[in-house]
Parts: sequence; C-alpha cells; structure tokens
Amino acid sequence: MTEEKTGLLIEIKRKAIHLPALIIPFGLLYFPAWFSVPTLFSVAMLVLTVEILRLNFSPVQKLFYRFFGPLLREHERTRITGSTALILSATLCTLFFVSFSPEIAISPIGKLSMFYSFSFLILGDALAAVVGKRVGGPKLAGGKTIAGSLACFFSCLTIYFVCRGAGIAEIDFTSALAAMILTTVLEAVPIRLDDNLRVAPAVCALLWVMN
Repeated sequence: MTEEKTGLLIEIKRKAIHLPALIIPFGLLYFPAWFSVPTLFSVAMLVLTVEILRLNFSPVQKLFYRFFGPLLREHERTRITGSTALILSATLCTLFFVSFSPEIAISPIGKLSMFYSFSFLILGDALAAVVGKRVGGPKLAGGKTIAGSLACFFSCLTIYFVCRGAGIAEIDFTSALAAMILTTVLEAVPIRLDDNLRVAPAVCALLWVMN
C-alpha cells in the first residue's frame, strides 16, 4: 500500500472514531436534561482523568498507545486528543445553556445551537479531512485544501436540509447559513487551539445571538 493510501486510511479511521460523538448533539436535543447533562459531565470527567493518567503515567500511556497510538496526531502525544477536546467543548457549551434550578433544564435555543454546532463540526470536520487527503489540490493559507473546506460546507448544508426535510431541529436558513460559513472558516484557519475547542463554542454563540 502506498504512503498516500496509508495516510488516507489512517485519516478515515481517525475520523470514524469521532462519528459516535454525534450522540452528543442528538442526546442533548432529545434526551431529558436530567439524564443527558449529568451523563455528559460524567463522561467528560472520565476522559479527562484518562488523559491526565496517559500524559503522566508511563504504564497507562503504553496501554493507551497500544490501542490508539497509530491514530494519534503528533501533537496529541503530548496534549489532549481531539476526541477529549470535543467532549470538553460540549461540556462547556452545555454549562452556558443549562439551568439547575428548580430542575435541570436546557433552553430550547440552547438545544438547537448545540445540535447544529456539534453536528456541523463532527461531520464537517470529518469530511474536510478525508476529502482533503483524497482529493488534494490547491491549499489555503493554513495548509487546509479548498476541496476539504468545500466538503465541510456542503456537509453542513446537507445536515441542515435533511433536518429541515425531516421536520426536526428547525431554525431559519439565514442563521443556519451563517453557522455553516463560520464552521467552514474556523475549521480551516491556522489557529493552534484545537478546532474541537474553538469551532462549536463560536457557532453556538452565533446561533444564540441570531435567535
């Protein structure tokens, strides 16, 4: 297998691990808050504990690398992984929208904002990476390909129209379009902060302001 095909296969496997994270936006939208919020916070504490152990204790690090080593990016060997960053990002966004009195609840606009921001991020980022590797072509200033960014945008567009056609998580097209553009831009810009930590919170804030 050529080096190019090997790199593409690794990228597909890496992004496939992120797809189950779609349970986050769907869970926050459809599950009762008294269940979804504590569950998300518990998972965040668990993965953060694993990360701390992995980064500081050699036996845990060796066990972790045995299962996930080939899928890690170089910077993830010394910092938290993208998957952990995604869960922490969802937790931070949930804290902004949740109320704990008199009972645990998430505002309707909070649910919609998190649904679209994390759906756009998870699927948009996955397709951008895979298409960028597979198609290649001209690159933007940050090293991301134009093909990858277009794949990100059109995946977001598809998500919106599928949801609209199914009559779920409905928001106006202007707000959704702004969220798609912001997701695409932030996914492509060369910022050191993990895109899982910067994209969804920014898109959440945008949708909250616009609605």
